[in-house]
Amino acid sequence: MPHAVAHVLIAIISIELFREYILKDKKKLPRYYILIAALGGVLPDLDILLYYILYFFGFSFEQIHRTFLHTLFIPLIFLLIGISFYRIDKNYEIKQWKINFAKAFFILSAGIFIHITLDSLSGGIMPFYPLSQIIIGTNISNLLPELLRPLFYPLLDGILLIFWLFWMEFKLKINNYF
Repeated sequence: MPHAVAHVLIAIISIELFREYILKDKKKLPRYYILIAALGGVLPDLDILLYYILYFFGFSFEQIHRTFLHTLFIPLIFLLIGISFYRIDKNYEIKQWKINFAKAFFILSAGIFIHITLDSLSGGIMPFYPLSQIIIGTNISNLLPELLRPLFYPLLDGILLIFWLFWMEFKLKINNYF
């Protein structure tokens, strides 16, 4: 399964590319929303913390991980909350941080969906749990020779991190901040 680094970086990179090349108006989606995407990118794995508690009550890792928080219902719930805030008052925000609630929930929803998509590419998820326990997905690391499979996810983390660092240096001119 992808490591937390991949979940965070793919969410960050996806929202940054959306912001840069599709939205194009950076004032509509300031860069601090990318942090919210990163949080959404790891949010479904909070069930791992839940496992550490439920372990003492006899639950196995497989009974907890990739169940409730890895369903399509979770990003849908965040999306519906975002739509609700948008319909009630599309400018409702936390004043001191200037974080618009509707945008924040839309971005969280996207980050969670990205996480779930990544996990479906690395073994499968139950997208409609608890209504259905059908597992949907594949394991892309199985396309590699068996000796290279353990290296796939750490290598993916490294490649994503290098890409992100180059993006920050050459596109965002991060050295101008120092």
